[in-house]
Amino acid sequence: MAQAMDNAGIEITDLSFSYPEYPGLPARSLLDGVDLSVSEGEIGLVLGASDEGKTTLARILGGLVPRFTGGTIGGSVRASGADVRRIPPYDLLERVGLVFQHPDEQIVGTRCDTEVAFALESLGTDRSVMEPRVRDALALFGLSGFEARNPATLSGGEKKRLLLACLGAVDPGVWVLDEAFEELDLSWRLTALDLLRKKGRTALVLDSRWAPVFEGRVDRHAVLSCGSVHGLAADPGSPVLRAAMDASGILPPSRRVATPPGITPAPYLRARGLSFAFTGTDSFSLEVEGLELQRGAVTALVGPNGSGKSTLARLLCGLYEPARGTIEVDRGGGFAPAAAADLNRLVGYLFQDPDHQIFLPTVHDELALSLRASGTRGIDAERRIGEATERFGLPPGGTPPALMSYGSRKLLQAAACWLLGRDLLILDEADSGLSYRRFLALLAELRAGGAGIMLVTHDAALARAAADRVLALDGGRIVADAGPGRFDAALAVGGLTAGGGAS
Repeated sequence: MAQAMDNAGIEITDLSFSYPEYPGLPARSLLDGVDLSVSEGEIGLVLGASDEGKTTLARILGGLVPRFTGGTIGGSVRASGADVRRIPPYDLLERVGLVFQHPDEQIVGTRCDTEVAFALESLGTDRSVMEPRVRDALALFGLSGFEARNPATLSGGEKKRLLLACLGAVDPGVWVLDEAFEELDLSWRLTALDLLRKKGRTALVLDSRWAPVFEGRVDRHAVLSCGSVHGLAADPGSPVLRAAMDASGILPPSRRVATPPGITPAPYLRARGLSFAFTGTDSFSLEVEGLELQRGAVTALVGPNGSGKSTLARLLCGLYEPARGTIEVDRGGGFAPAAAADLNRLVGYLFQDPDHQIFLPTVHDELALSLRASGTRGIDAERRIGEATERFGLPPGGTPPALMSYGSRKLLQAAACWLLGRDLLILDEADSGLSYRRFLALLAELRAGGAGIMLVTHDAALARAAADRVLALDGGRIVADAGPGRFDAALAVGGLTAGGGAS
């Protein structure tokens, strides 16, 4: 148990912050006059679109910014009775715990149990105390039996649960969760919120979208936009708060998105008898009897964490090869078998982690690489790069992707894929870190040319609004296949809703 703290709440007064100027990215004021209070034992929720400063706010609370980034900060920030601006992060471990939006920026171990033990070892915890705390924390977040697993082999949602287990083992007075619920299915979102309430811990949850799961489980709500906090209220139905959420595009869509004009869906890819298992483990296998995806249509692929969504996606784009089964593509002359190399050229894939796909020094370089693959160079390439930059709302071409927000790196991924002009695109949790409005705009750009989309998501509202069809995967098997009007049952089986209700 973490040591008791006096006044274990969060108190932010007149906070301002500007990052220093970087090459290709001029300095700008990100936070300006932020006032926010979360009392001891309360759960606060700060919503905001990408690039509004949520991650920066989280890292200020964790003592990381501006200590390791530079920048100009003003105002007062206190958490668990500590002035976080004056205390080194390693002295805040038992006071403030932080879950990063991007888990691979935080995970350092090669085993799940040693990852959970890392902070306890840093605190000098006795082994007789540490071992049961590690075991209990893993069990609390459904990771019993994962002790020896390398975190690199976990799904995105499992990595988030591992980070929550790390906080659970230390059990700080304040939990700061930066998009920690992204990529989690509904049951684990509920588990995390209910655990915080049961423990009586103070928490600040930062998210890009409002979800009904927050209803009745959050004590204070606010929207971060234009550098300040707006609409702070206990009631999520507060008119001022709802207006602020609506202005930021973070409310769920109210109606289905129509198919773009002039586009008629048509069968494009089909798979039969697919079988796949990872080498060296008997814990997971994928078996798909049949699957068809259409050009011009959106298919949502849903399922609990670890159900095999990313594995299936990587089989369909040729990154993995099935042990058995066939994948066929209709390239204009009827369906014909497609080997992995063919699928690499025909199917675009946006990785769940954008940093697995972005590796060049500037935005311009990343976009130019896609065009080189299609033989486009010179003036035509520059015109297309400018068009992609404008369509996807990217920063200037000289901006280093490493300095862009997680959500903005998702936009860069999408723009690079759009330039490839593939007939089928697989978006693996591409909505993570983006507001509803921004992601639906991204989706519209990708669909405008008639491409088919397979959308891997944990968001029921997004699936209802954007998809023509929902496939639910569980335990490596397709357990539901539903069209419009029949989504609720498929979403419930896929772990996105409770019995078909709101997620």
